Amino acid sequence: MITMTDVRARLDAEEVDYENAKKLGTAAIPFLMELVQGQDLGLASKATYLASLINTEQSTTVLEMAVARNEPVLRVAAASGIRNLPEVQAERLLDLLSKDPDAGIRKVVLKSAQQFRSLEVQEKLQTMAENDPEPFVCELAGSIVKEMKSKRQAP
Repeated sequence: MITMTDVRARLDAEEVDYENAKKLGTAAIPFLMELVQGQDLGLASKATYLASLINTEQSTTVLEMAVARNEPVLRVAAASGIRNLPEVQAERLLDLLSKDPDAGIRKVVLKSAQQFRSLEVQEKLQTMAENDPEPFVCELAGSIVKEMKSKRQAP
C-alpha cells in the first residue's frame, strides 16, 4: 500500500528519478492531487509531471488541476507533461494551454505536442501557427505542422 510518505520520498529529491517514481502507479494519484493543491509549488510541479507519467485517465485530471491553479511553474509542468499522455487525453490539455498568456508556456506545449500525429492535434497547432500573437510561437507551430504533414505523407 502506498502512502503520502512514499510519494513525498520520491518527489523530495533535488533531482527526481521519475522512472522509478512512476512505479508508484495509480495508487499515487490521490496523493499527487493533494500535492498539486498544496502550498509548496516546487513539490506541486514535480507531482504534476509525475502524474503525466502514470498512465491513467486521472493523470489528465491532475494536470488540469495544476493548470487551474494559474501558477506559471505548474502550467509549465503540465505543458511539459502533455508529451507523456495518450493523444486523446493530451488534446484536452492542448486546448487549455495553447491559449496560455505566457508565450514560453505555449512554446513548451508545442514541443510536447510535436510527437502526436492526429489531425485534431495538427489542426490545433495550425490554429496556433495562424493566430498566436508571438511570431516565434507562430513560426514554431508552423514548422511542427509542416513536419507532421510530411510524416503523414511518407510511405
